[in-house]
Amino acid sequence: MRRAVVWAIATAVILVALVPVGRWERSRRADEQNEGMQIVLAAVGSLDSPSLSAFRRNENFDCLLYKRGGNPFALELCVDFQARLIEAIDRRAGDPRIWSLRDDRGRSTITVDRAQVERLLQQMIEERG
Repeated sequence: MRRAVVWAIATAVILVALVPVGRWERSRRADEQNEGMQIVLAAVGSLDSPSLSAFRRNENFDCLLYKRGGNPFALELCVDFQARLIEAIDRRAGDPRIWSLRDDRGRSTITVDRAQVERLLQQMIEERG
């Protein structure tokens, strides 16, 4: 019985100690993802860049894709309906590099003009008629 109590206490202490470690890791991951998304956003430049070539619509977010060289899908920015950049993909060289906070949107620190995203999407839909 005493051994079971000791194990229970040790387990509780370990679990309590893991809480700040988990919070730190979550924050560190969000910082890394935001940094990567910022790099892709900077590579795109203005959202209405002439290199805007395609889009993707999703139930929870929309994506704008930008051409670089012969690749019409080289750079991708995904924005949720609160104007947060939640995912960015760089397909310019080799395997795609993906930065994403789709699973933790509230941690995105990057916002864009959602009205502009809507206008661009509408223009592209109308052009494809």
